[in-house]
Order: sequence, then C-alpha cells, then structure tokens
Amino acid sequence: MFPGLKRAFRHGTALATFVPEPKYPDRPVSLNGITASALSALKTNSAALGVVSNNVSNINTAGYARRVVNEQTLSAGGQLMGVDIASVQRVADQFLQQETLSASGTASQYDTMAGLFTQLNGLLGAPGDNQSLATGLTNLSAAFATASQAPGSSSSHTAIFNSLQSVSSDITNVSNSITSLQGQIDGQVVSSISPTNALIKQVFDLNQQIKTANAAGDTSSALLDQRDVALSSLSKTMGIKVTQQSDGSVNVATTDGINLVSNTYATLSYSGGGKNGAYGNIQIQDISPVSGQALGQSVALDPHLGSGTLKGLIDMRDQTLGGLAQSLGNFSQNVEQAFNAQSNVNAAYPPPASLTGRDTGLLAADALNFSGKTTIAVTDPSGNLVSRVDVNFGAGTLSVDGGPTASIGATLGSFTTALNTALGANGSASFSAGKLSISASGSNGVVVQEDASTPSARGGLPFSQLVGLNDLFQSAAPSTLATGLSGSDASGLAAGGQIAMSLKGPDGDIVKQVSVTTVAGMTIANVATALNSAMGGAATFTLKSDGSIATATSALYPSYQLNVTTDTTQRGVTGMSFTQLFGIGANQTANQAASFTVVPAIAGAPQRIGLATPGITSGTVAGGTVVLGGDNSGAIALQNVITKTRSFSAAGDIAAQTASLSDYAATFYQNVSTQSNNVTQNQTTQDDRLTQAQTRQSSDAGVNLDEELTHLSTYQQAYSAGARILSVVDQLYTTLLQIQ
Repeated sequence: MFPGLKRAFRHGTALATFVPEPKYPDRPVSLNGITASALSALKTNSAALGVVSNNVSNINTAGYARRVVNEQTLSAGGQLMGVDIASVQRVADQFLQQETLSASGTASQYDTMAGLFTQLNGLLGAPGDNQSLATGLTNLSAAFATASQAPGSSSSHTAIFNSLQSVSSDITNVSNSITSLQGQIDGQVVSSISPTNALIKQVFDLNQQIKTANAAGDTSSALLDQRDVALSSLSKTMGIKVTQQSDGSVNVATTDGINLVSNTYATLSYSGGGKNGAYGNIQIQDISPVSGQALGQSVALDPHLGSGTLKGLIDMRDQTLGGLAQSLGNFSQNVEQAFNAQSNVNAAYPPPASLTGRDTGLLAADALNFSGKTTIAVTDPSGNLVSRVDVNFGAGTLSVDGGPTASIGATLGSFTTALNTALGANGSASFSAGKLSISASGSNGVVVQEDASTPSARGGLPFSQLVGLNDLFQSAAPSTLATGLSGSDASGLAAGGQIAMSLKGPDGDIVKQVSVTTVAGMTIANVATALNSAMGGAATFTLKSDGSIATATSALYPSYQLNVTTDTTQRGVTGMSFTQLFGIGANQTANQAASFTVVPAIAGAPQRIGLATPGITSGTVAGGTVVLGGDNSGAIALQNVITKTRSFSAAGDIAAQTASLSDYAATFYQNVSTQSNNVTQNQTTQDDRLTQAQTRQSSDAGVNLDEELTHLSTYQQAYSAGARILSVVDQLYTTLLQIQ
C-alpha cells in the first residue's frame, strides 16, 4: 500500500521519513509535521467555536458587538505548518457607533421634553376646561352681565366676587404649576449630576484597562463592550462625540469639543435652586487622574449641551417654562391694569367707609408731580353728597365745597396733610408705607371722581388708579410701573443694599454677572447710572418721562435675558425694592402672576365692587346725588374690559400684539399647544432616527443567529477534518510499527 515507505525501511531510512512517489520528490513530509498541522487545526477551530459560542450566548446582551475570527497560515522556513488565529476582531463601525450615540442624545432630549409637556398640559388645562384662563374670563363676563340686570343685589356682588376669585385662582394656579414644574426639573438636573460623573469616570477607567489589554494583544476584550454600554448611557444624558485612539482608548467630548474624557476626565457640579426664578449653570471641571486635583478653571456646561436629557431638562426649565411664566405674567399684569383702571373710575353703592390704596413704593417726601383735577367726596349711605374736596393739582390747590383755595404743597406728604385738613370732621387722610388711605366719619362713605375735562394724571395714570384706591386685583409684583418719579427724586434706598443681576442667553451662557451696592443720598438717576455702569453696555436702563425704567439688551446679545438674582434694597419703609418698583428683570414680569388675588377689602365685603359711575358735577351741592343705587353703567364697563383691545408687550414666545384679554388668554394656550406639538413631532422624528441607527448598527455589529450557525457548522467540520487527519496519522504510525 505504501511502497515508498517499504523501500525507506529496507534502505535503513528513519522511521518517520518517506519519499512519496511519484510526485514532489524534493519535498519530504514529516508525520510529526502533519500531526502539528492537524493539532493547529483542532486548536484554531476549537477557539473559533468558542468565539461563535460567545456570540450566540450574547445575542441579547446590550452593548455586545459580535466577534469574528481572522485566521492565518502557520509557516516555518517557508514551509506550511498549519493554521493559527491571527486575531479575534470585534465588529464595530465607528461611523455607525457615532450616529447611534448622536441619535440617542437627540431622542433622549425630545423624549424628556415630551414627557414634561404631558405633565404641563395636564396642569394647565385647555380652553373650555373649567380650570383654564379663558373659561374664567368667560364666566366673569357672564357675572357682570347678570349683575347689570340687578346692580343693587347682594347676590350680584357675590357672584362677581366668586368669578373674580376664580380668575385670580386660575392665574395663581397656573403660575404655581409652572414654578413647581421648574423646581421639579431643577431637582432632576441636580440628581443627574452624580450618575453622569460616575459614567465619565467609568469610561476613563475602562480606557486605562483597555489600553493595557490592547498592548498585550487583546483587541476584543469584553471591556470594550462595557465601555460602549457606558458611552451609550452617557450619550442619553448629554450629546457626546467619541474619537477612537490607536492605543484602543477613546476621547470623549461634548458635541462642540469640551473635554469629558482624554488623558484627564471631567466632573460636573450643580447644587440647584433658582434665585428669583433665575437658575445658574452646571459647571464642568477637568481633573488630573494622578493627583485628583482640578486642572484650570471650570466653565459653564449649559451652552455646550447639544442634546441629551440634560439639554431637554434645561431647555424646558429656562426657555419653555421660563417663557410661559413671562407670558402669563404679561397676561396677569394686563388683567390687573385693565380691571383696576375701570374699577377706579367706578363707584360702589353704598360708597365704602374708607378707601385704602396699594403699596405704591412712593414716599411722603416724593414730589407730588400730578397734573389735572380730581374730586374727593364724602357721601351719606344713600350716595348723597355730604362734602366735597376739589383738588387742582395743576394749580397746587384744593377747595372745600367751592370755598376758598388752600395750598397742597409740592410733595405727596404735604398733599395728604392738606387733604386731611380739608376733610375736617367729615373724614381723614393718611399716607404711610407707600399707601394712601381716605376715610369718612360715621356711616358715611368716600367717592373719588376725575374731572371730566382735565382729569388728574401722574405718569399718565389718574390719581385714584395710581394709588389704587378702588383696585380689584393685586399681585406679588406691582402692575403699575409708571411711578411718576423723576431722576432727581431721592432713591430712598439705604446704604449697603445690593442689586445683583445676570445676563443669560438662550443657550444658557451667562455673559454678565454684576452687583451694585447702594450708597447714602443716591437719587433715582444715580441708581440707574450705577446699573448702566455695572452692565457696561451689555444692558441699558433708561428712566422714562412717566417714571418707569425701560431695559434693553445690547445688539450683541439678541434674545438674552436680564435676571435680577438678588435685591436687598428697600425704598424707605414701603417694603418695595428698587427692581420690584420699576419691574426690572424678566423674573419680575413672571412675578406679576405670583400670588395674584382679589384685593382683601373686597374679599371681606363684595358690595365694595363698584358697579355704578359717580355723577358729581360743578353744580352738585350737599344733598345732591353722587351715586345712584340702580346704576349699572359700571358693571357694563367692567364687562367690556374683557373684550376691549389692549397693547401687549412681547413676553416669552408671544410677540407684541394688540388683543383683548380673552384673545391673549387663547394665544397663551395656543402657544403651549404649538410648542408641545413641535416637541412631539421632533420626538417622533428623532426616535425614528435612533431606531434606524440602531438597526444599522445591529445589522453590522449585532449577532445574526443564522450566520453564527453557519460558522458553527464550518468550524465543526474543520475541527472534525483535523481530528480525522490525526486519526490517519495514528493509523500510519501503527502500520509502520507493525512492519517487520
């Protein structure tokens, strides 16, 4: 059977050597070589089967990328010596991986925002719901319409009060819902900092282990899968860019290049908590892995968040909810101004025994600065005149019942003193802590009426409205910002008060943080100048002729928002801070809706709601009718307030416009709906993008069971063939040993 072998033995050739016939006489083959080659086949295919086994076992393991076996020829001196595994390659396409990470970050951002919008929509209600702002105005309009049919009925006043209370509750509840949701989101940001730091550190630590494994020739370490899982989790929190390094490690940065992991690693810090509705930044700091100490200065992370849960949370907290809070504040300010303006023109029947205004933030020493004429009358319970005081602010005088004139002086304090004297036994007047109060004696009442031809005005507002004698609504921040103050008026601020402000961009970058400390003797103009100097042109403060302060940001900072983070100043004993008095800062606009309530005096006595119009003329004398019990003109005028168009300034995402209160309320809900729908559409788009990216990555790097079964069969057959070769060699040895 083996003639060559027999001849070799006859000529004394070594046992394990033979020369096959008739081909390749110059290439002797060793049975030991055949054995080694077969053993390499067994070893290689056994290892390959192990790779297939791992692939199949991890078919459902998150982050696992399939491994493929790359084989190579074993040789020595140019002679074939069998087979070996060149490498076990982990299949991972860097482009597909980055696309998946990018899609994951954007999808997480919009998933987060969509979830928060679901909460917000549930809290705010919708037009037509009993809890909506628009419904409250509709019900109030109906209450005024009903009251106009029976203006003297106590039930009419009660129904109006209940509707006023409902409107104020709706505004306050919406404000509280927005503020509460902002606080909840801020808490989520705080709670995400520690897990994010842990992921960043985990990626850094795995990098070090992978570099060690890579240097030892292990390029398919399970550490790579662990790192991919960590990167996937990190990408959901914040948008990241991953760059593969030659040593097996990866550099990780934000999408715009802020380092997270390289030869150093970053840590995030944020303690949370807003100041007056303004929130600070997450800080990011590079850390030395050797010393554990900070490297360089920390920077704000917020402007560098391209996507991810953190981006969604911060955008919702600051932009979406912050904008809605400002729009709501703008709405409530106009509600307060509109109803208070009409209510101060009206008169109640019977006239109330006293009228106490709101906290104006004004001081007795402030210049009177009124023009025009007004009349303050004392009436009996039936609305008939007892006595009248005609005030001519332009002339600086007053007269009682058409008698001789007397000076009212040049300040609010001197006017109050003159009025108190003029009322005599019929009443009294006082001005304290920014509030003017006028009372009638006994069972009599007080009525204020503007002159028909030359009504009084300070800062463009009539006397009664400016001091708020007949207000219906009040809030945490004054709605009337036209103070009538001039630049030369004393600021009334004690030395050592602090006003701190920041200028924050739509992406969260804070470009300016300033603080101004008041000194003794400052005028209103001095404070405005100090604020302008501190901001260095980034924002400007201009005192207008009506006594309000206009704020504007530089053209270099479009869409940037000025926030007042601290104001410890107080004007005299009024309790009113400087920025609160002038409504400075976006957060002051939002505060217009905070604690929005019906004036407490009306809450205790709904009959104080004025549904009539006072009828004082130049010929009205004692005993003449001032207020008529059946007069419904005031009720009709209050009803018309709801549908009368007004000029609304831009606030949040709602542009400046001319609209009615009811129209603006509808616009507010439409704005919420539009933003919610946009987020939902983006969520769908980005979720689809993520699904496609994951599908493509899974197709490339995922385990395909059919493919692995094919490999399993191939390696099994190769293993069996190697084993068969060994069996043949064994038979050869046995045959050779049996040859005699």
